[in-house]
Amino acid sequence: MNKFYLMAEKSLTDGTIIYKKNNILTPLKTGELLLDNFKPPLNCILDDEHSNGVMPTFYMSPAIIGKKGFYQDLLDCGVGNIEVQPVVIKNTVTNQEYTDYLLFNILGLVSCAKVEKPDGGALTESMNITDKLVLKKSNIPDLNMFLIKEDTDCIIINESVYLYLKRQGYDDIYFEELDVI
Repeated sequence: MNKFYLMAEKSLTDGTIIYKKNNILTPLKTGELLLDNFKPPLNCILDDEHSNGVMPTFYMSPAIIGKKGFYQDLLDCGVGNIEVQPVVIKNTVTNQEYTDYLLFNILGLVSCAKVEKPDGGALTESMNITDKLVLKKSNIPDLNMFLIKEDTDCIIINESVYLYLKRQGYDDIYFEELDVI
């Protein structure tokens, strides 16, 4: 059986934080094409307090935004379901602009998760705390990368993508092997 992994941005103590400036009301983690709702480029600004920090391989907030080289690595290992759009990240402290990032709109929003919640796992009626993510084998699509419908911040990759990215030496990406039932 193929293994699956949660992939996430690894929090760095000296990392940067970004905020989007335009397309504020446009949802960017839908699993579907952005179509006419999105007007490129996505303009972001670095948080002033972290403007000299390390810029990661990819950000997970305010959207999935990754370096162009990382996108090429995803293509090279067989991921083909990502719509990309240009991104401009501005450092308002130095006025430097970074254009080597892309918006990754992952096409594939899949309901295949069994979410285990701890006691008192709800922050509000519409916001839950997830204790453990388990994938349902029968619902896993034939995709190398996809988003979980139950939580669009969960990027799932298959074992071949995981192994390829590990060989590339990314040390700022968090991977967690998931249970499959």
